[in-house]
Amino acid sequence: MPATPTGVAAAPGRLPLFGHMHRMLTEPRGFFESLRGRGDIVTIGLGPTVAYVINEPSWVHQILTRDVHKFAKGIGYEKSAPFLGNGLLNSTEPTHMAHRRLMQPAFHTAQIAAYADQMRESAEQRATAWRDGQVVEFGQEIHAFTVAVVCRALFSADLGNSVAVQVEEALPVLLKGVTRRIAFPIGWLEKLPTPGNRRFNRARHRLDDILTNVIAQCRARGATDGNLMAILLSARAQGDGPGLSDQQIHDEAMALFLGGVETVRDVLSWACHLLSQHPDIQRRLADEVDAALAGRSLDHSTLANLGYLRQVLTETLRLYPPAWLLSRRTVTEVALGGHRIPPGSHVLFSVWTIQRDPAVYAAPSTFDPDRWGGAAAAALPRTYFLPFGAGNRNCIGEPFAWEEMMIFLATVTAHWTLHPSPGHRVRPSRSPMLQPKRVPLIVRAR
Repeated sequence: MPATPTGVAAAPGRLPLFGHMHRMLTEPRGFFESLRGRGDIVTIGLGPTVAYVINEPSWVHQILTRDVHKFAKGIGYEKSAPFLGNGLLNSTEPTHMAHRRLMQPAFHTAQIAAYADQMRESAEQRATAWRDGQVVEFGQEIHAFTVAVVCRALFSADLGNSVAVQVEEALPVLLKGVTRRIAFPIGWLEKLPTPGNRRFNRARHRLDDILTNVIAQCRARGATDGNLMAILLSARAQGDGPGLSDQQIHDEAMALFLGGVETVRDVLSWACHLLSQHPDIQRRLADEVDAALAGRSLDHSTLANLGYLRQVLTETLRLYPPAWLLSRRTVTEVALGGHRIPPGSHVLFSVWTIQRDPAVYAAPSTFDPDRWGGAAAAALPRTYFLPFGAGNRNCIGEPFAWEEMMIFLATVTAHWTLHPSPGHRVRPSRSPMLQPKRVPLIVRAR
């Protein structure tokens, strides 16, 4: 185990063998926020393993940009590797950059715009099925929407529809299993025949089989219809170097499921919850959507006129970043300020904590989309807003996610006002993603 540098504070309350697992499972975000005042670097226990928590945003930015080559993806990615594989989310250099160049055409602006109509169709399919006064479980509705969107964009329409139901069932089981593995990273526990481990392995194998079969079908039918799978398959023959193997395509598809399904579902669920709690903001958003549509159908070009909608989503991302805790592992010694972190060390940083820093954000727990308008937004340091990461490893699917989120929320806003369900409190679930447990909202026709 690497030696701990002198002058680094240790978080209180560490238990033998268990470390701070009890805090990470019962109050994870509160635990990391409590470390902010204990120093720029603080050590915690991940089970019996020591990890460094970085609280200084400029050092986090250094890790993500200038010193990116000194880090491998950390424990969070290692524990998700059984189902994510070695795609963009997990790969190291030079593999990461080579794959990113091959995949970049799939996320070009023109390509993203081509998905707008099917995104609108999927959003309208959900939104027009609700009844006035109905209590809608938005977590489930949005999950069904995001699965349909990603499956149709990734595959052809017929294959996408056949895969969607199975993906919708498997992903939550996999994320729950990863949560346990991160909180208590002892390898032999993952091999025990517990009910949770069996569920995790069944879901993993089911999703592996689904993707393997679909990739084979796409290859056999000569996928040329402009979907993401066709682009990934054709990338094999582009450039001077090799393209993507079937296994690599499989791994990149898994990363797209995580980003385009789970991440977007979480952000939209929180956004709908927040709008239901703030009727004044919801009215202002409805006015903007009405003016932008003016009786026309929503399409990609409409999104340029929805600046306040983008502010609403940006503020949601600040308050509830889906990947709220990121991890890395040092591959060589790293200097952060006056501290030297030895090779082989676990390094963690909380995007949740950074984006709620009261020294930067006035009333940091308040939902205020106006902080992202005009001069106010320009004054905010970029190092304090990291929902999509930074540097050359920022999320390649960010444009796709924005298109998906804006189209869904604009569609819902055009048809309905959202109201809290009496007596229900929306709370985060135990997940590596910042995911609300349930979001039951009452919809009223506009």
